[in-house]
Amino acid sequence: MTKDVNNQNLRVLVIDDNTSIHEDFRKILQAKAGEESFDQARAELFGDLPLSREIERFELDCADQGQAALTLVQQARNEGRPYAVAFVDMRMPPGWDGLETIEHLWEADAELQVVICTAYSEHPWNEIEERVGRTDKLLILQKPFNGIEVLQLATALCRKWDLAREVAGQLRELSIQVDQRTVELQGANEQLTQSNAVLVRTVADLEAIQAKVLLQNDELGRLASRDPLTGCLNRRSFYDQFETAMAESRKHGIQLSCLMVDIDKFKRINDQFGHGVGDQAIQAVANCLSTGLRLMDIIGRYGGEEFCLLFPRTTLAEAADLAERLRVRVETEAGVRMRMASRVVITMSCGISSTAGGARTPLELIDQADKALYAAKEDGRNCVMALDPIIAGANAPDQVEPQVRRITPRVSSPQASR
Repeated sequence: MTKDVNNQNLRVLVIDDNTSIHEDFRKILQAKAGEESFDQARAELFGDLPLSREIERFELDCADQGQAALTLVQQARNEGRPYAVAFVDMRMPPGWDGLETIEHLWEADAELQVVICTAYSEHPWNEIEERVGRTDKLLILQKPFNGIEVLQLATALCRKWDLAREVAGQLRELSIQVDQRTVELQGANEQLTQSNAVLVRTVADLEAIQAKVLLQNDELGRLASRDPLTGCLNRRSFYDQFETAMAESRKHGIQLSCLMVDIDKFKRINDQFGHGVGDQAIQAVANCLSTGLRLMDIIGRYGGEEFCLLFPRTTLAEAADLAERLRVRVETEAGVRMRMASRVVITMSCGISSTAGGARTPLELIDQADKALYAAKEDGRNCVMALDPIIAGANAPDQVEPQVRRITPRVSSPQASR
């Protein structure tokens, strides 16, 4: 491929059935520096070049028919030395005319710049456009033409061909870079996806571990606050809730009642049946008490066979009714729940106190309920005794013994007499 000092493709193809036209193109495009007329033309076209500078000579090939031109174009493409510009005559009997030749040439080389050499009257532009389409690779050189015009077209179109090739090369390089970058981004995205999947699994594992820890913490909290034998609150946790209930009672001026429960003749059960049956008896009583309470009520194992119950927002009379229902439930159901000694009769004695009696602390209220419980045991067991709130008031003389009243009717049940 012929190149100038600027590495420009200067290959030109002339297609005309008139060989004298071939010579005319050679004189114009391959003129030597000594030919003054062409130096002058060069100077007029490119005023920045001195007349003494050698004019770059185009590499020119000629064909007299379209078929021969197509062979040259195909050969040039195969050799990697394509033509930059083709000057095509419109009339070339008896073979292809100019338009048909152009169509075949562009099938072989779509980058070829074409100049139609024709008289305007022969083929109007709209007819040419209709045949080959609208494109920037096609110009018209109207006959008769002069050398300056031919030189100008050849020079400009060769530069245009090089610029198009340069742009195409840059686009290819850019496309390669884009493809490479796309592959890199895809790899990074795949790696990120994998990392994200690992992170999601890790988060899921952490959430599962956290849930397990929370369950274990709840279980530890339950074990720390519950009596292992009965499931009731242990003494420490019961006191904590007692303090809260007492503070609420004082703040809102509402009554709080306390019930102390003791299983009757529990030592006899242990001595007669053993401690295993004794534990079952405690569990059975705790179950009867727990299932008979309201949602707001609180039960704790106070120690041994004793239980303490809180009835928030409950008067002494209401607490007495609750205690009596619980006593009856234990008497009728606790023995049935025993697995190892089903014929054991279990009863309980109950003592009730209320903040209406003047107690200001949990210990004072428990102490009052305990006094009522002692009275219930002294009065024959299996009954409910309530501390009289008037006698037990905070202003009562210390020497006056607290008075209790029996809640349970004095009717001995067949089971209790056994």
